[in-house]
Amino acid sequence: MSETETPASSPALRAAVTLLPGGWIGPEVAAHAQAVVAALGVDIDWHVFPDEHDISAAAIADARLTGVVLKGRFDSHKQPGKLPPTVRIRKELGTYATVRVARALPGSPARFPKMDLVVIRETSEDIYAGLEHEITDGVYEAVKVTTRAGTERIARFAFAYARRHGRKKVTIVHKSNIMKKSDGLFLKTCQAVAAEFPDIAVDEVIVDALCMKLVRNPSQFDVLLAGNLFGDIVSDLCSGLAGGIIASPSHSVGDGVQIFEMPHGKAAELVGRDLANPVPFLRTTRLMLDGIGQTAAAERLRVAIAAVTEAGVKTADMGGSARSSEVVAAIIAAL
Repeated sequence: MSETETPASSPALRAAVTLLPGGWIGPEVAAHAQAVVAALGVDIDWHVFPDEHDISAAAIADARLTGVVLKGRFDSHKQPGKLPPTVRIRKELGTYATVRVARALPGSPARFPKMDLVVIRETSEDIYAGLEHEITDGVYEAVKVTTRAGTERIARFAFAYARRHGRKKVTIVHKSNIMKKSDGLFLKTCQAVAAEFPDIAVDEVIVDALCMKLVRNPSQFDVLLAGNLFGDIVSDLCSGLAGGIIASPSHSVGDGVQIFEMPHGKAAELVGRDLANPVPFLRTTRLMLDGIGQTAAAERLRVAIAAVTEAGVKTADMGGSARSSEVVAAIIAAL
């Protein structure tokens, strides 16, 4: 479907969503998202937890019940013995895959205006398992965990995602030339799973070579399948090439739970001034709508956002002069 086509409306469906606005501009852009969802005619029972610096146990318990989280940015403050809020909620809810769609938005300052690729990242093991210790004074060791079971699960998820979304190729990202056992297992296991999906092409690339290839020509890739650490780095690189924070919404998946996250928000200087860019949170909201089965509403929102930014109604960080409320009003009008 093109950027200008508008699909039919979604059928009425009431869903419960745990909304975690986060800090800084989070509450403002989250309120804009709620207004846009209402304008779309989608009936959502919002469970709002206004924690600004951390994610409460009550919010995590609610997320287990709703199975859907829409989340803003929280401070990744370092506290001894405590994981950052974003990592902790993923662990608490047992998510194992994070999907980053790096798709340039019309009218945005993207290095590659036609960029459209997906990074699928394993998020339950690897370096982010958090196994590190001090061997002796000034010497620390971090353990990279790679299991066949975890790799099979993320590989099967990635190939099924590619098939479901009409993607043609999955590229396995690794460093098996150096980590011959751990990344060797990752590569061989992903290749074995690929045999179950003969309709999807598969290739592999060493992670440092991938970064060079991405900054030269990202169109040669479609779906990138990576472990936790490499996937974290590569997904941010891809978002940067596709336009930065407006191309950075993430979708984390576990058994019976989905987390939709916006990394933008640490902008204290914009709080309360009606200047914060609402597009990143709205693009995250679009992912959420698609994830709860509101595919037509999600597509209507995608078309409206694209039409508005292409028409030049943008906040200052995107090269425009519109206020946040003006961008939202234009998007609602475009619906």
